Amino acid sequence: MNCRLGACSLLLLIATHATAAPVCHFDAQVRGDQRIGKWINHSNWLSGEHLRLALTAGSTFMPSLRLTPGKPTPLRSAGRKLDVDKIKVSDPLDGSARNLGFLLDSRLQADGLVVLQNGRLLAERYRNGLRADDQRLLLQANRPILNLLGAISVSQGKLSADRSLTRYLPTMSNQGGLRRLSVQRLLDSNDATNWSNEELASWREAAGWIKGGTDIDVRAWLAMPGRWDFPMENRKLSALPASPDDDLLAWLLAESNKMPLSQLFCEQLLSRIDPEHPVQWMTDERGIELAGGLALSLRDFSRLGQLLLDARSSRTRSRVPGWFIETLTASSGIRSPQLPGLARGSERRYGFVHLGGDPNRVALIGAHGSSLYIDFDRRLVIALYASHPAVESPTQLATLEQFWNALARSATPRR
Repeated sequence: MNCRLGACSLLLLIATHATAAPVCHFDAQVRGDQRIGKWINHSNWLSGEHLRLALTAGSTFMPSLRLTPGKPTPLRSAGRKLDVDKIKVSDPLDGSARNLGFLLDSRLQADGLVVLQNGRLLAERYRNGLRADDQRLLLQANRPILNLLGAISVSQGKLSADRSLTRYLPTMSNQGGLRRLSVQRLLDSNDATNWSNEELASWREAAGWIKGGTDIDVRAWLAMPGRWDFPMENRKLSALPASPDDDLLAWLLAESNKMPLSQLFCEQLLSRIDPEHPVQWMTDERGIELAGGLALSLRDFSRLGQLLLDARSSRTRSRVPGWFIETLTASSGIRSPQLPGLARGSERRYGFVHLGGDPNRVALIGAHGSSLYIDFDRRLVIALYASHPAVESPTQLATLEQFWNALARSATPRR
Protein backbone atom coordinates (compact mmCIF):
# COMPACT_ATOMS: atom_id res chain seq x y z
CA MET A 1 0.00 0.00 0.00
CA ASN A 2 1.55 3.29 -1.11
CA CYS A 3 0.70 5.95 1.46
CA ARG A 4 2.26 7.88 4.26
CA LEU A 5 2.47 6.23 7.65
CA GLY A 6 0.18 8.77 9.34
CA ALA A 7 -2.49 8.51 6.65
CA CYS A 8 -2.36 4.71 6.70
CA SER A 9 -2.65 4.68 10.48
CA LEU A 10 -5.66 6.98 10.31
CA LEU A 11 -7.36 4.82 7.69
CA LEU A 12 -6.67 1.70 9.74
CA LEU A 13 -8.09 3.37 12.86
CA ILE A 14 -11.25 4.39 11.02
CA ALA A 15 -11.68 0.93 9.52
CA THR A 16 -11.14 -0.76 12.87
CA HIS A 17 -13.62 1.57 14.57
CA ALA A 18 -16.20 0.95 11.86
CA THR A 19 -15.80 -2.80 12.24
CA ALA A 20 -16.01 -2.69 16.02
CA ALA A 21 -18.85 -0.17 16.23
CA PRO A 22 -22.00 -1.69 17.72
CA VAL A 23 -24.82 -2.29 15.24
CA CYS A 24 -28.23 -1.30 16.58
CA HIS A 25 -30.38 -2.50 13.73
CA PHE A 26 -33.79 -3.97 14.50
CA ASP A 27 -35.76 -5.75 11.78
CA ALA A 28 -39.55 -5.52 11.79
CA GLN A 29 -41.27 -8.88 12.21
CA VAL A 30 -44.88 -9.67 11.35
CA ARG A 31 -46.77 -11.44 14.10
CA GLY A 32 -47.34 -15.17 13.96
CA ASP A 33 -50.64 -17.03 13.74
CA GLN A 34 -51.75 -15.86 17.22
CA ARG A 35 -52.23 -19.36 18.56
CA ILE A 36 -50.33 -21.90 20.63
CA GLY A 37 -51.92 -25.30 20.26
CA LYS A 38 -55.67 -25.64 20.53
CA TRP A 39 -56.50 -23.55 23.58
CA ILE A 40 -54.15 -20.56 23.78
CA ASN A 41 -55.06 -17.57 21.61
CA HIS A 42 -54.75 -13.78 21.51
CA SER A 43 -57.55 -13.37 24.03
CA ASN A 44 -56.05 -15.49 26.82
CA TRP A 45 -52.32 -15.87 26.16
CA LEU A 46 -51.28 -13.65 29.09
CA SER A 47 -53.48 -15.33 31.69
CA GLY A 48 -51.62 -16.79 34.66
CA GLU A 49 -51.98 -20.43 33.64
CA HIS A 50 -50.28 -19.77 30.28
CA LEU A 51 -47.36 -17.58 31.35
CA ARG A 52 -44.63 -20.20 30.97
CA LEU A 53 -45.55 -20.82 27.36
CA ALA A 54 -46.68 -17.36 26.38
CA LEU A 55 -43.90 -15.14 27.73
CA THR A 56 -41.41 -16.70 25.31
CA ALA A 57 -43.87 -16.48 22.41
CA GLY A 58 -44.63 -12.77 22.26
CA SER A 59 -43.92 -12.54 18.53
CA THR A 60 -46.54 -15.23 17.90
CA PHE A 61 -49.24 -12.83 19.04
CA MET A 62 -47.84 -9.36 18.32
CA PRO A 63 -45.74 -7.50 15.73
CA SER A 64 -42.18 -7.09 16.92
CA LEU A 65 -38.71 -5.74 16.23
CA ARG A 66 -35.77 -8.14 16.32
CA LEU A 67 -32.05 -7.55 16.74
CA THR A 68 -29.65 -10.40 16.00
CA PRO A 69 -26.15 -9.96 17.48
CA GLY A 70 -23.46 -9.82 14.83
CA LYS A 71 -20.90 -11.54 17.05
CA PRO A 72 -22.61 -13.33 19.94
CA THR A 73 -20.46 -13.32 23.06
CA PRO A 74 -21.01 -16.29 25.41
CA LEU A 75 -20.60 -15.75 29.13
CA ARG A 76 -17.28 -16.96 30.49
CA SER A 77 -17.28 -19.59 33.22
CA ALA A 78 -16.27 -18.64 36.74
CA GLY A 79 -14.02 -21.71 36.85
CA ARG A 80 -16.18 -23.35 39.51
CA LYS A 81 -19.82 -24.30 39.61
CA LEU A 82 -22.16 -23.57 42.49
CA ASP A 83 -24.65 -26.38 43.15
CA VAL A 84 -27.64 -24.18 43.89
CA ASP A 85 -30.10 -26.99 44.62
CA LYS A 86 -28.15 -28.27 47.64
CA ILE A 87 -27.72 -24.97 49.49
CA LYS A 88 -29.48 -25.21 52.86
CA VAL A 89 -32.05 -22.59 53.75
CA SER A 90 -34.99 -21.97 56.07
CA ASP A 91 -38.35 -21.85 54.32
CA PRO A 92 -39.80 -18.37 55.07
CA LEU A 93 -43.35 -19.72 54.82
CA ASP A 94 -43.25 -22.41 57.53
CA GLY A 95 -39.72 -22.24 58.97
CA SER A 96 -38.82 -25.75 57.79
CA ALA A 97 -35.27 -26.70 56.82
CA ARG A 98 -35.16 -26.85 53.04
CA ASN A 99 -32.74 -26.47 50.18
CA LEU A 100 -32.75 -23.76 47.53
CA GLY A 101 -33.95 -26.22 44.90
CA PHE A 102 -37.19 -26.60 46.87
CA LEU A 103 -37.64 -22.84 47.23
CA LEU A 104 -37.02 -22.31 43.53
CA ASP A 105 -39.37 -25.06 42.35
CA SER A 106 -42.15 -25.04 44.94
CA ARG A 107 -42.21 -21.52 46.39
CA LEU A 108 -41.06 -19.26 43.54
CA GLN A 109 -41.99 -21.55 40.64
CA ALA A 110 -38.73 -20.57 38.99
CA ASP A 111 -38.18 -21.27 35.32
CA GLY A 112 -34.59 -20.09 34.95
CA LEU A 113 -31.67 -18.89 37.06
CA VAL A 114 -28.34 -17.31 36.10
CA VAL A 115 -25.74 -16.30 38.70
CA LEU A 116 -22.75 -14.13 37.78
CA GLN A 117 -19.78 -13.29 39.95
CA ASN A 118 -17.29 -10.76 38.63
CA GLY A 119 -19.10 -11.07 35.31
CA ARG A 120 -18.48 -14.81 35.05
CA LEU A 121 -21.05 -17.60 35.07
CA LEU A 122 -21.22 -19.22 38.51
CA ALA A 123 -24.52 -21.11 38.22
CA GLU A 124 -27.23 -21.70 35.62
CA ARG A 125 -30.47 -23.62 35.92
CA TYR A 126 -33.49 -24.09 33.62
CA ARG A 127 -36.84 -25.79 34.25
CA ASN A 128 -40.35 -26.08 32.82
CA GLY A 129 -39.35 -25.84 29.17
CA LEU A 130 -37.35 -22.59 29.34
CA ARG A 131 -34.14 -22.70 27.28
CA ALA A 132 -31.02 -20.58 27.51
CA ASP A 133 -31.67 -18.94 24.13
CA ASP A 134 -35.37 -18.16 24.73
CA GLN A 135 -36.25 -14.47 24.71
CA ARG A 136 -38.78 -13.91 27.47
CA LEU A 137 -40.99 -10.85 27.87
CA LEU A 138 -40.01 -8.66 30.81
CA LEU A 139 -43.44 -6.97 31.09
CA GLN A 140 -43.41 -4.82 34.29
CA ALA A 141 -39.72 -5.59 34.85
CA ASN A 142 -38.97 -3.27 31.93
CA ARG A 143 -40.25 -0.16 33.73
CA PRO A 144 -37.10 0.28 35.88
CA ILE A 145 -35.02 -0.07 32.70
CA LEU A 146 -37.06 2.73 31.11
CA ASN A 147 -36.52 4.83 34.25
CA LEU A 148 -32.78 4.21 33.87
CA LEU A 149 -32.96 5.41 30.26
CA GLY A 150 -34.76 8.48 31.58
CA ALA A 151 -31.96 9.13 34.08
CA ILE A 152 -29.40 8.81 31.28
CA SER A 153 -31.45 11.25 29.18
CA VAL A 154 -31.47 13.74 32.06
CA SER A 155 -27.72 13.34 32.53
CA GLN A 156 -27.13 13.95 28.81
CA GLY A 157 -29.37 17.02 28.72
CA LYS A 158 -32.11 15.45 26.61
CA LEU A 159 -34.58 15.84 29.47
CA SER A 160 -34.86 18.33 32.32
CA ALA A 161 -36.08 16.68 35.51
CA ASP A 162 -38.20 19.59 36.73
CA ARG A 163 -39.91 20.34 33.40
CA SER A 164 -43.45 19.33 32.53
CA LEU A 165 -43.94 16.35 30.22
CA THR A 166 -45.85 18.52 27.76
CA ARG A 167 -42.64 20.41 26.96
CA TYR A 168 -41.37 17.26 25.25
CA LEU A 169 -44.74 15.92 24.07
CA PRO A 170 -46.44 18.86 22.34
CA THR A 171 -49.16 16.51 21.11
CA MET A 172 -50.24 16.23 24.75
CA SER A 173 -50.35 19.98 25.46
CA ASN A 174 -54.15 19.84 25.74
CA GLN A 175 -53.89 17.38 28.65
CA GLY A 176 -54.24 19.52 31.77
CA GLY A 177 -53.15 16.71 34.08
CA LEU A 178 -49.84 16.28 32.27
CA ARG A 179 -48.98 19.98 32.48
CA ARG A 180 -48.67 19.42 36.23
CA LEU A 181 -46.61 16.23 35.89
CA SER A 182 -42.83 16.65 35.90
CA VAL A 183 -40.29 14.35 34.30
CA GLN A 184 -38.83 13.59 37.75
CA ARG A 185 -42.15 12.52 39.21
CA LEU A 186 -42.72 10.11 36.34
CA LEU A 187 -39.23 8.63 36.68
CA ASP A 188 -39.55 8.28 40.47
CA SER A 189 -42.33 5.71 39.91
CA ASN A 190 -43.77 6.35 43.36
CA ASP A 191 -47.06 7.65 41.94
CA ALA A 192 -49.43 6.19 39.37
CA THR A 193 -52.71 7.10 37.73
CA ASN A 194 -55.69 5.26 39.19
CA TRP A 195 -57.02 3.69 36.01
CA SER A 196 -60.34 1.86 35.96
CA ASN A 197 -60.52 -1.75 34.80
CA GLU A 198 -62.39 -0.61 31.69
CA GLU A 199 -59.66 1.90 30.81
CA LEU A 200 -56.91 -0.68 31.33
CA ALA A 201 -58.72 -3.14 29.07
CA SER A 202 -59.13 -0.44 26.41
CA TRP A 203 -55.43 0.44 26.64
CA ARG A 204 -54.39 -3.22 26.30
CA GLU A 205 -56.54 -3.49 23.17
CA ALA A 206 -55.01 -0.36 21.63
CA ALA A 207 -51.50 -1.64 22.40
CA GLY A 208 -52.33 -5.07 21.00
CA TRP A 209 -51.75 -7.08 24.16
CA ILE A 210 -55.24 -8.52 23.84
CA LYS A 211 -57.57 -8.90 20.91
CA GLY A 212 -60.16 -6.17 20.55
CA GLY A 213 -62.20 -4.14 18.15
CA THR A 214 -60.34 -0.84 18.48
CA ASP A 215 -58.69 0.74 15.44
CA ILE A 216 -56.45 3.21 17.28
CA ASP A 217 -52.80 2.73 18.19
CA VAL A 218 -51.32 3.12 21.66
CA ARG A 219 -50.21 6.75 21.25
CA ALA A 220 -53.57 7.80 19.86
CA TRP A 221 -55.13 6.18 22.91
CA LEU A 222 -52.78 8.06 25.24
CA ALA A 223 -53.56 11.37 23.51
CA MET A 224 -57.36 11.15 23.65
CA PRO A 225 -58.91 14.32 25.19
CA GLY A 226 -59.41 14.08 28.94
CA ARG A 227 -57.34 10.91 29.21
CA TRP A 228 -55.03 12.34 31.91
CA ASP A 229 -57.50 14.41 33.92
CA PHE A 230 -57.23 12.03 36.89
CA PRO A 231 -54.71 12.79 39.66
CA MET A 232 -51.88 10.39 40.40
CA GLU A 233 -51.84 8.48 43.69
CA ASN A 234 -48.90 7.43 45.84
CA ARG A 235 -48.13 3.72 45.44
CA LYS A 236 -44.66 3.57 46.97
CA LEU A 237 -45.38 0.51 49.13
CA SER A 238 -46.95 -1.60 46.38
CA ALA A 239 -45.73 -2.82 43.02
CA LEU A 240 -47.00 -0.70 40.16
CA PRO A 241 -49.01 -2.81 37.72
CA ALA A 242 -48.43 -2.39 34.01
CA SER A 243 -50.40 0.67 32.93
CA PRO A 244 -50.64 3.48 30.36
CA ASP A 245 -48.18 5.45 32.55
CA ASP A 246 -45.45 3.11 31.26
CA ASP A 247 -46.24 3.80 27.61
CA LEU A 248 -46.36 7.52 28.37
CA LEU A 249 -42.76 7.24 29.61
CA ALA A 250 -41.79 5.20 26.55
CA TRP A 251 -43.20 7.95 24.31
CA LEU A 252 -41.39 10.65 26.30
CA LEU A 253 -38.04 8.85 25.91
CA ALA A 254 -38.45 8.39 22.17
CA GLU A 255 -39.51 12.01 21.54
CA SER A 256 -36.88 13.64 23.75
CA ASN A 257 -34.07 11.57 22.21
CA LYS A 258 -35.48 11.83 18.67
CA MET A 259 -35.14 8.12 18.00
CA PRO A 260 -37.20 4.94 18.42
CA LEU A 261 -37.18 3.45 21.90
CA SER A 262 -35.47 0.24 20.74
CA GLN A 263 -32.67 2.28 19.17
CA LEU A 264 -32.24 4.29 22.37
CA PHE A 265 -32.09 1.14 24.47
CA CYS A 266 -29.53 -0.39 22.14
CA GLU A 267 -27.25 2.64 21.94
CA GLN A 268 -27.27 3.38 25.67
CA LEU A 269 -27.39 -0.11 27.21
CA LEU A 270 -27.63 -3.13 24.93
CA SER A 271 -24.55 -2.35 22.85
CA ARG A 272 -22.58 -2.16 26.11
CA ILE A 273 -23.39 -5.69 27.26
CA ASP A 274 -22.46 -7.71 24.14
CA PRO A 275 -25.71 -9.71 23.97
CA GLU A 276 -25.40 -13.42 23.37
CA HIS A 277 -28.87 -14.04 21.96
CA PRO A 278 -31.38 -12.17 19.77
CA VAL A 279 -33.40 -9.38 21.36
CA GLN A 280 -37.07 -8.73 20.61
CA TRP A 281 -39.35 -5.78 21.26
CA MET A 282 -43.13 -6.10 20.87
CA THR A 283 -44.91 -3.23 19.11
CA ASP A 284 -48.40 -2.02 18.37
CA GLU A 285 -49.84 -2.23 14.85
CA ARG A 286 -47.98 0.92 13.80
CA GLY A 287 -44.63 -0.48 14.89
CA ILE A 288 -44.37 1.65 18.05
CA GLU A 289 -42.42 -0.11 20.81
CA LEU A 290 -44.51 -0.95 23.86
CA ALA A 291 -43.18 -0.18 27.33
CA GLY A 292 -43.54 -3.78 28.50
CA GLY A 293 -42.55 -5.32 25.20
CA LEU A 294 -38.83 -6.02 25.66
CA ALA A 295 -37.89 -9.72 25.52
CA LEU A 296 -34.42 -10.94 26.53
CA SER A 297 -32.73 -14.26 27.16
CA LEU A 298 -32.00 -14.85 30.83
CA ARG A 299 -28.26 -14.59 30.20
CA ASP A 300 -28.67 -11.19 28.55
CA PHE A 301 -31.00 -10.07 31.36
CA SER A 302 -28.19 -10.92 33.81
CA ARG A 303 -25.78 -8.82 31.74
CA LEU A 304 -27.92 -5.74 32.41
CA GLY A 305 -27.32 -6.35 36.11
CA GLN A 306 -23.60 -6.67 35.45
CA LEU A 307 -23.73 -3.38 33.54
CA LEU A 308 -25.12 -1.61 36.61
CA LEU A 309 -22.58 -3.32 38.86
CA ASP A 310 -19.69 -2.26 36.63
CA ALA A 311 -21.04 1.29 36.35
CA ARG A 312 -20.14 1.93 39.97
CA SER A 313 -16.50 0.86 39.63
CA SER A 314 -15.78 2.21 36.13
CA ARG A 315 -17.95 5.29 35.65
CA THR A 316 -15.77 6.80 32.93
CA ARG A 317 -16.76 3.97 30.59
CA SER A 318 -20.43 3.84 31.50
CA ARG A 319 -23.45 5.72 30.21
CA VAL A 320 -25.16 5.14 33.56
CA PRO A 321 -24.91 8.33 35.67
CA GLY A 322 -22.95 7.96 38.90
CA TRP A 323 -25.69 9.74 40.84
CA PHE A 324 -28.20 7.11 39.73
CA ILE A 325 -26.18 4.23 41.21
CA GLU A 326 -25.54 6.21 44.40
CA THR A 327 -29.26 6.93 44.71
CA LEU A 328 -30.06 3.23 44.46
CA THR A 329 -27.44 2.16 47.02
CA ALA A 330 -27.68 5.01 49.58
CA SER A 331 -28.84 3.94 53.05
CA SER A 332 -32.50 4.44 53.89
CA GLY A 333 -33.73 6.89 56.49
CA ILE A 334 -34.70 5.70 59.96
CA ARG A 335 -38.39 6.32 59.31
CA SER A 336 -38.57 4.78 55.86
CA PRO A 337 -41.80 2.78 55.41
CA GLN A 338 -41.28 -0.98 55.22
CA LEU A 339 -42.05 -3.06 52.14
CA PRO A 340 -43.94 -6.13 53.45
CA GLY A 341 -41.81 -9.23 52.93
CA LEU A 342 -38.45 -7.49 52.62
CA ALA A 343 -35.91 -6.48 55.26
CA ARG A 344 -36.46 -3.22 57.12
CA GLY A 345 -34.92 -0.34 55.22
CA SER A 346 -36.00 -1.64 51.81
CA GLU A 347 -37.63 1.00 49.63
CA ARG A 348 -38.48 1.63 46.00
CA ARG A 349 -36.28 4.02 44.03
CA TYR A 350 -36.76 4.70 40.33
CA GLY A 351 -38.69 1.43 40.10
CA PHE A 352 -35.79 -0.57 41.56
CA VAL A 353 -35.75 -1.69 45.20
CA HIS A 354 -33.00 -0.61 47.57
CA LEU A 355 -32.69 -3.61 49.87
CA GLY A 356 -32.39 -3.23 53.62
CA GLY A 357 -30.04 -5.33 55.72
CA ASP A 358 -26.57 -5.75 54.23
CA PRO A 359 -25.50 -2.54 52.42
CA ASN A 360 -25.10 -1.89 48.70
CA ARG A 361 -27.73 -4.32 47.44
CA VAL A 362 -30.34 -3.49 44.84
CA ALA A 363 -33.06 -5.51 43.12
CA LEU A 364 -35.21 -5.08 40.06
CA ILE A 365 -38.41 -6.97 40.89
CA GLY A 366 -40.82 -7.62 38.05
CA ALA A 367 -44.09 -9.51 37.93
CA HIS A 368 -44.52 -13.10 39.17
CA GLY A 369 -41.11 -13.27 40.87
CA SER A 370 -38.91 -12.50 37.88
CA SER A 371 -36.09 -10.39 39.26
CA LEU A 372 -32.54 -9.11 39.00
CA TYR A 373 -30.45 -8.93 42.20
CA ILE A 374 -27.23 -6.91 42.36
CA ASP A 375 -24.79 -7.07 45.28
CA PHE A 376 -22.15 -4.40 44.70
CA ASP A 377 -19.88 -5.56 47.53
CA ARG A 378 -19.85 -9.22 46.54
CA ARG A 379 -19.91 -8.32 42.82
CA LEU A 380 -22.77 -10.75 42.45
CA VAL A 381 -25.69 -10.72 40.00
CA ILE A 382 -28.65 -13.11 40.29
CA ALA A 383 -31.13 -13.16 37.39
CA LEU A 384 -34.37 -15.09 37.82
CA TYR A 385 -37.31 -15.81 35.52
CA ALA A 386 -40.28 -17.16 37.47
CA SER A 387 -44.02 -17.82 37.13
CA HIS A 388 -45.23 -17.25 40.69
CA PRO A 389 -49.05 -17.08 40.77
CA ALA A 390 -49.03 -13.62 42.38
CA VAL A 391 -47.86 -10.54 40.51
CA GLU A 392 -46.27 -9.58 43.84
CA SER A 393 -46.99 -10.57 47.44
CA PRO A 394 -45.28 -10.41 50.86
CA THR A 395 -44.61 -14.18 50.82
CA GLN A 396 -43.10 -13.96 47.36
CA LEU A 397 -40.82 -11.10 48.40
CA ALA A 398 -39.84 -12.88 51.64
CA THR A 399 -38.91 -15.97 49.64
CA LEU A 400 -36.86 -13.92 47.20
CA GLU A 401 -35.06 -12.26 50.12
CA GLN A 402 -34.25 -15.62 51.71
CA PHE A 403 -33.14 -17.01 48.35
CA TRP A 404 -30.83 -14.05 47.61
CA ASN A 405 -29.26 -14.12 51.07
CA ALA A 406 -28.56 -17.86 51.04
CA LEU A 407 -27.13 -17.80 47.54
CA ALA A 408 -24.97 -14.76 48.29
CA ARG A 409 -23.52 -16.36 51.42
CA SER A 410 -22.70 -19.53 49.52
CA ALA A 411 -21.19 -17.70 46.56
CA THR A 412 -18.69 -15.70 48.58
CA PRO A 413 -18.26 -14.16 52.02
CA ARG A 414 -18.81 -10.42 52.17
CA ARG A 415 -15.62 -8.37 51.76
